[in-house]
Amino acid sequence: MKRVFTMSTDLYSRMLDGLSNLFFTEKLGVDADMNFYRNDFWLSDSAVIESLQLRKGAWEINLLFAHHKTPLKFLSRRITSHSCPKRARTMAFYMRRQAAKDQRGTLTLDLNDLNLTLN
Repeated sequence: MKRVFTMSTDLYSRMLDGLSNLFFTEKLGVDADMNFYRNDFWLSDSAVIESLQLRKGAWEINLLFAHHKTPLKFLSRRITSHSCPKRARTMAFYMRRQAAKDQRGTLTLDLNDLNLTLN
């Protein structure tokens, strides 16, 4: 039989205090925060690269959208996370194919296009 969840009154009062103070700590966004949605025409010509990272015991799937003509123009988005690395790889593969305009993956990026100097 499961035990009933209990919480001390001190912890409960601190939690309620934190929740009521949350209203004062958050701030409203401005109109310029959404410009990446308005100026998203370049995303139709972008290469999509999937990335898997182990964070807090779960495999996090990120998609990187990079313009193939201007590689420094990119957008990274966290998609989801999975506890199983095999499922995460499979999900990342299908998410990349779904997000890419060119599903065959012929749009690629070359590291030499970035003109990096490693001094």
